[in-house]
Amino acid sequence: MKTTLLRAFVLGAGLVAVPALAQDSETFGVQTTVAPFCSEMTISSVPMNLGNLTGATGQVVNDFGGATESERELAASFYCNAPSKVTITADPLLNAGAPLITDTTSFTNRVDYVATLHWDDVQGNDSSLETAGEQITVGQANIGQMKIKLSDPTVANNKRPVAGDYAGQIHLTVALAQ
Repeated sequence: MKTTLLRAFVLGAGLVAVPALAQDSETFGVQTTVAPFCSEMTISSVPMNLGNLTGATGQVVNDFGGATESERELAASFYCNAPSKVTITADPLLNAGAPLITDTTSFTNRVDYVATLHWDDVQGNDSSLETAGEQITVGQANIGQMKIKLSDPTVANNKRPVAGDYAGQIHLTVALAQ
């Protein structure tokens, strides 16, 4: 009986010790795509209030520093995940309702200025004296606060602006570089 038990034990141990079936493994890649994208700006349609453009002598002030709003945040965290182009164009402040100016050597209905865009470490500006605007190339993905600042009001030949309301526009385009 001992021999039978010993044989059964050896036979049982041999079954457990049988080598496992052969294994196979493969390595394979996976892929996906991230499309180039820029987030959206939600710019207020309320015009920036630059305050009074003339000082005590009727001449144009040399700084918008005392203005109600010469700087505005356009986005707290604007981003493009790929290279992009930013175009900024400043239109002059015009008094469209001004009567015909007969003394054009002394008076004007146009005030020019500089619009400066700051987007994280990217900066560029455009003067309303230029008609083409400024194109800023952003060579890599960028994220950060985007804001605009208006400065340096000026008139041609030190003319005095005629009384009335002045309005202009800033055109800002952010496009993915192609």
